[in-house]
Amino acid sequence: MDAGFNLYADADARVRFQLVTENGDVLLASNAFENEDAAIAAIWSLREAAANGRIVDLTGVKPENHTAG
Repeated sequence: MDAGFNLYADADARVRFQLVTENGDVLLASNAFENEDAAIAAIWSLREAAANGRIVDLTGVKPENHTAG
């Protein structure tokens, strides 16, 4: 199985998507959308944001300093 996005209809007949790994693990599950077009538009927005987005660490945890060995 390739990594990708799975579209599906939930119990209320609204469209949702999942981002899944090559192993089938779900990395992300979306909110519900009124229709498939809206869900696909959200996938395109997510792909753009992920490619260009920066990581903002809000945990307040400082990583330990490691030296290259």
